[in-house]
Amino acid sequence: MSSDNKSPTADRVYHAIRQMVASGRFAKGEVISEVRLANELEVSRTPVREAVRRLVGENVLEVTQNGLRFYSPSLDDLAEVYYMRAILEGSAARLAAANGGASLAKRLRRILEEARPLLATDGHDEFARLNGEFHGAINTASGNRRIQETLSSLNGMIVRYRRLSLMFPDHLMRSFDDHRRIVELFEDSKPEAVEAMVRDHIFRAGARIVRATQRIDGGDVSSSTAVTLLAIEAAQGEAK
Repeated sequence: MSSDNKSPTADRVYHAIRQMVASGRFAKGEVISEVRLANELEVSRTPVREAVRRLVGENVLEVTQNGLRFYSPSLDDLAEVYYMRAILEGSAARLAAANGGASLAKRLRRILEEARPLLATDGHDEFARLNGEFHGAINTASGNRRIQETLSSLNGMIVRYRRLSLMFPDHLMRSFDDHRRIVELFEDSKPEAVEAMVRDHIFRAGARIVRATQRIDGGDVSSSTAVTLLAIEAAQGEAK
């Protein structure tokens, strides 16, 4: 559905609910009703219903017998999403570097400088926002609409788990260091190296998120993608 066909209120409600999910407003397994959402957002149920339909289609919310709830992916689901994201964002980074990486590097470095003071604070939400802005700038600069649309469809899952990962200080520092190296490669105009660095950065981030979620929620990985993701991280760790 094109955004042109959505009412402004429904679009606003859609983004508000997405933010509520991303911020951890809803507990895992918590039932969420349209009435509650309408009351909290002070709107009628019609735009809520439209926004919910859209969010269910994006796997941000799911419909159960008891009502709506935040979609809680399995460890294997998370691994598969991050594996696909790594391949797509790596390709986007290569295209962005070829399209003029020097100008993009200036914007990315400004984002890094804004994020740097947060390393010594508890500003996880702001750091996560800037993290998303960093990756979004690269994807937009690729000029590839289909890559951007596919990554956007995964964003509802990615945003919440990016925030979870960055609550761990070691994850946050690794993310910042990787971003710094990515900017340097853009400044040096090295498309192939940028692609490899972005891809491996997301592989490692995905593996960290899988392990962090496993510690919090329990469960085991079983898909070949999840096993591969963890193996890639282990191999890259040994190579350092």
